Amino acid sequence: MPKNIYVLSDLHGHYDIFIKMLEKIKFCQDDVLYILGDCCDRGPDSLKIYLYIQKFKNIHLIKGNHEIMMRDAFKVDDPASSQRRMWFQNGGNKTCTSYHQYLHKKAFDEYDYKVLKAAFYKMMIEYIDSCPSFIEINCNDQDYVLIHAGINPEKGLYEQTEEECAWMREYFFMSKGLDDKIIIFGHTPTCYIHQNGECFDVWYDPVFKDKIGIDGGLGPFENGQLNCMCLNTMEVFVIKKGEL
Repeated sequence: MPKNIYVLSDLHGHYDIFIKMLEKIKFCQDDVLYILGDCCDRGPDSLKIYLYIQKFKNIHLIKGNHEIMMRDAFKVDDPASSQRRMWFQNGGNKTCTSYHQYLHKKAFDEYDYKVLKAAFYKMMIEYIDSCPSFIEINCNDQDYVLIHAGINPEKGLYEQTEEECAWMREYFFMSKGLDDKIIIFGHTPTCYIHQNGECFDVWYDPVFKDKIGIDGGLGPFENGQLNCMCLNTMEVFVIKKGEL
C-alpha cells in the first residue's frame, strides 16, 4: 500500500504550480498521485508536464477532454480540420507552441521537421490512448472512482463512453452517482458548482454525498487555484495562481 494517495486535476499547462504542489505535499516515491486529466492547453508548459509525469511509475494520468482533443488533432494532422479548430478554440495553440519549442522547429528543414513531428505525434497518441477514462481505488475502506468529468447517470460505470467520462457536466453532478462509491472529478471549475465566481474550493456534494469536485479553475481563471486532496486524511492542499 502507498504511504499517501493524492488526487489533483486540470493543470492546464501550469508546470511551475504543479511542481510547487509536489513540494508542498512532500510527494515521494512511496506516495501515489492521480491526475484527473487536462494537463494541456491554456497554460505555457503543457509538454513539460507530460514529459515529467511519464518518468514516474507512481503518477497516473486519467485522460480528460483536452487530452482527447489534442490526440484527435494529432491523428488528423491537418491545420484546417475540425479537430484542430476545436482544439485551438479550447487553448490548444499554447500546447502547439510548447511542442514546437521542444522539437526545436527552427533548427530543421521542412522535411526533417515533418518526420520528427510525426514521431512525436505517434508517441503522444499512444500515450493518451494508454491512459484510462477512470480508475477505481479503495482508501480507508472507502471506494472511489477517479474520473475527469463524470458519468452519465443513466448508465453503469463500465457502460460509459470515453466522451461521457471526459465531457459530462450538470446532468452528472446534479444527479445521484454510484452506490457505495464516491466519484472524484475535475473538468467543471468548482466556482460554477458553488455558483460563486470567487470560490474555487473543493466541492462536496451536499445532497447525495457521493461526489467531490476538485477543479480549482487553474486554466480559465486568473484567480483560480490548484487543489490537491490526500485521500488518506481528506486534507486539501491549495496553491493559488497568483502565489508564484
